[in-house]
Amino acid sequence: MITAKRENPMAIRSKNALSSALLKLMLTKKLDDISISDITAKAGLSRQTFYTNFSCREDILRYLLTGLFSRYRDRLLSSKPDKESLIIDYFMFWGDSKDFLSLLFSQNLGYLFQDMNRNFFLEDTAVIDELFTAEPWQIPYAKVSIAGITYELLLMWITKDQGLPVSVLTSMTVTLLGGKLFSEVYNV
Repeated sequence: MITAKRENPMAIRSKNALSSALLKLMLTKKLDDISISDITAKAGLSRQTFYTNFSCREDILRYLLTGLFSRYRDRLLSSKPDKESLIIDYFMFWGDSKDFLSLLFSQNLGYLFQDMNRNFFLEDTAVIDELFTAEPWQIPYAKVSIAGITYELLLMWITKDQGLPVSVLTSMTVTLLGGKLFSEVYNV
């Protein structure tokens, strides 16, 4: 019998303490100005504990993002969305993590989210494949388009905080993906 490997509860507590410490420090300092010693002192843990769980500071942020993307994946799998509700849910989900994403984006760390977002749409989402009626070779192109558009609109939405409702972002995303905006602008 194969059993799922569970992570050690002590390791989870250590990762969460280190994550919390880093986020608190990032509220007042740039990531580049935060040392491993700063993080471990704030968490009340040793440097050895840090290096047992992570290899660098960015790994903590990847750990946090991995958890968020995992929750988003679970949400998609349980809701089986159509195309429009997928986009609505995307902005609602990430809007709930606005403070964390603002912190990443304000420190020019959006590339961490962008990489995971691209990988999520390209690799981790069989439920999204079911939404396409395109030729199989077209699906990766469609998925990378969704990843790029959603990331860029999310970045703008969070960093510029123009108070746009999710319905407007969804409509804009669907319009961009459908090419309607370009045909209207360029009279095509």
